[in-house]
Amino acid sequence: MSEELLKKVPLETRWSIAGTTFTAAYTALINLLMPVVGREKLIELNNMIYGPGAKMAFPEIKKAFNVPTEDAIGVNNLAGLVAYLQMGPDFEFETVEETPEKVVARTTKCPWWDRVQEQGGDPKAMICPEGHTQWSIEGAKAVLPKCTFTMTKTMPWGDPYCEMIWEIK
Repeated sequence: MSEELLKKVPLETRWSIAGTTFTAAYTALINLLMPVVGREKLIELNNMIYGPGAKMAFPEIKKAFNVPTEDAIGVNNLAGLVAYLQMGPDFEFETVEETPEKVVARTTKCPWWDRVQEQGGDPKAMICPEGHTQWSIEGAKAVLPKCTFTMTKTMPWGDPYCEMIWEIK
């Protein structure tokens, strides 16, 4: 590929396409594997990918961008940054409650949710709540072991947003 050709595609467009392509391909793979291996085995396999991925990514991105993670606020901020960098720019987050000991955050726009709808997948078959939980637990442990993660609401369960709690125990 020539650099000249690449320069014709604006960086923001490249970034958006990369994120959309990744989440679309992975969602298609999940949809293909679900009837073959079943939901429980697919969750197990997905968690084997997401947990180690977060264990590696959280500390690397924390270090690369000097993200403080001494409290729940820092871990929540880092998780949002890692999500963007790993899965693309199509997330929208909001913070509902924020203290150093506890952060309640919501994902109001999610590329995984968007891809499932675009591909006509069954929202109840989505394994992202389990994958997101594993990713968050392992990522938090890697940078601040006393920080816990709980998912209380999720769009695949019929909620209007995904809600997460980062808490220092």
